[in-house]
Amino acid sequence: MIHNSPDEYRAGLEPLPEKYAKVFSGEARLTDLFPSDEAHTSSVLLVRFEAGSRNHWHWHTGGQLLYITEGEGYVQVRGEEPTVVRAGDIVACPPGEQHWHGATESSAMTHLAVTLGDIIWLEPSGG
Repeated sequence: MIHNSPDEYRAGLEPLPEKYAKVFSGEARLTDLFPSDEAHTSSVLLVRFEAGSRNHWHWHTGGQLLYITEGEGYVQVRGEEPTVVRAGDIVACPPGEQHWHGATESSAMTHLAVTLGDIIWLEPSGG
């Protein structure tokens, strides 16, 4: 078992790995909270989006759960207006739902992302 405080996790945030850097706009950092050398398609990531940063449109074959831990951001589902999310909010994205998430223009946002299955990346989210 690994037990770290929120401050330790924040201190461990790393620049985006190449596989994520190409599907984010702006500055973001992450920590893989459940690293494994084994091949698997699930992940538990702590992701910090600096103000104005967001990821591309995407969807998950098994769905995704987001828990906002700090700041203020947006989550947008294809065909809908962006929803403002704040620390303490929980967002459930069902399998196949196209969406993006990121920080507002004036606030950084950090979330815990629990992803099941593969991520299918699409075009930049714009804005």
